[in-house]
Amino acid sequence: MKPLRTYAVLNNLASSLINPFVSFFTASYGITGVLLAIVSSANTTFPGVVQFILARIFIKAKRIIEVGEFLTGLFWVLIGSFTIFNSFFVIFYVVITVCLGVANFGWLLILDKVSETKRGRILAYYSFYATIGGFIATLITGFIVRDNLYMMRYFFVISGLIYIINSFIISKSDVDVEYKGSKITLTRNPEIKKLFVITFIFTFIWSMAWPLFPLAQVYKFHMNELQIAIIDLISGISTLSLQRVIGRLVDKSKKLIMFLGRLGLATFPLVYGLGTSVYQIYLAYIVSGFTNSASISYTAFLFDNSSYSEKRVNIALYNMINGLSALSGSTFSSLILGILLTRINIIMAINLMMITIGILRILSSLLYLKIKETVRR
Repeated sequence: MKPLRTYAVLNNLASSLINPFVSFFTASYGITGVLLAIVSSANTTFPGVVQFILARIFIKAKRIIEVGEFLTGLFWVLIGSFTIFNSFFVIFYVVITVCLGVANFGWLLILDKVSETKRGRILAYYSFYATIGGFIATLITGFIVRDNLYMMRYFFVISGLIYIINSFIISKSDVDVEYKGSKITLTRNPEIKKLFVITFIFTFIWSMAWPLFPLAQVYKFHMNELQIAIIDLISGISTLSLQRVIGRLVDKSKKLIMFLGRLGLATFPLVYGLGTSVYQIYLAYIVSGFTNSASISYTAFLFDNSSYSEKRVNIALYNMINGLSALSGSTFSSLILGILLTRINIIMAINLMMITIGILRILSSLLYLKIKETVRR
C-alpha cells in the first residue's frame, strides 16, 4: 500500500509544480496561433486518443505506468536542462501528454481494482491531502518565478526528476492489473449516442477559449506566475469544498448537473472578455468549484446507461471524442484570431472572441437538456 500512497503524492506534486503554468509560459515566450492551440488542448486531446488505443490491447497496468512516468520525467528534464523554450517545446509537450495518458490509464486500472477495498478508501483519503500539498507546490512555483519565466527551467527539471523517481516507486507496488482490451463497438443506446454528439459540439465551443486565456493573461491583464498560481489555488479549494455536495446532487439529477456544469463554464470567457481587473478573474474562479465537480455527472451518466461490457468502451470513446473536439476547437479559434488580428488589435480581438464564446457556451449547454435519464439494468 505504501508505494501507491507515495506514488499518488509525488505524481500530484510533480504535476502541480508546472502544469498550471504551461499555457501561460508558452504564450509568454511568444508562441501563439496553432502551436498555442495545441499546447492549450494537449492535456485533453492526446491522453484521450492514446487511452482509446490502449483500451483495445493487452496491457499490464504497472508496466505502462513505469514507462509513462519515466518518459514524462525524461522529457521534462531535457526541456529544463537545454532550455527548450521555442517551437520544439510544443513537440516535447505533446509527447509528454501522450506519456502521461499512458501512465494515467494504468493508474485508473489499479484504482479500479483497489476502489472496493480498504486500500481504496485509504488511498482516496491520502490523495485528498496530496491535493492540498499540490496547491502549496503551485504557490511555491508562482511565488519564486513571478515575472522571471527563465526560472521555470529549474522547476521543469525538478518535476521531471520526481516523475522518474515515481516510475521506480510504482514498480515496488504489489498491486497490478492485466487488462486484455476489448473490441470497440458503438453502443446501441440512443442516449449515449446523443451524449457523444452533444459532447463533440460543446467541447469544440468550450475549447475555443483555451488558447485565448493565456493570451488574455499575458497581453490584457499582464499577469505573472504568482497570479496564475492564485487562480489555480482558488479553483482547487473551491472544487474540494463542493465535491461532496455536487456528488449528492448528481445522484438526484444527472441531467440537471450536466446542464448547469456546462452553463457555468460560460463564466470564464465572459469575465476575461468583459473584465478589467485580475481581482474579477479571481472572483470568477470560485465558480470553477462547481464546474469541476460537475464533471463526475458525465461519467456517472455513461456508467448508468451502459451495460457492463460497454462501460470501458464508452468511457474510451467519450474521452477520445473530447480530445479530438478540443484540438479542433482550439485550432479553429486560433485561426479566427489570426484573421481578426489583421483588422483590430489583440485586446479588442480577445474581448470580441471571449464574449462570443461565452454566449455560444450558454447556447450549447442547453443541448444537455435534450438527454433523457434512462437507466439500463
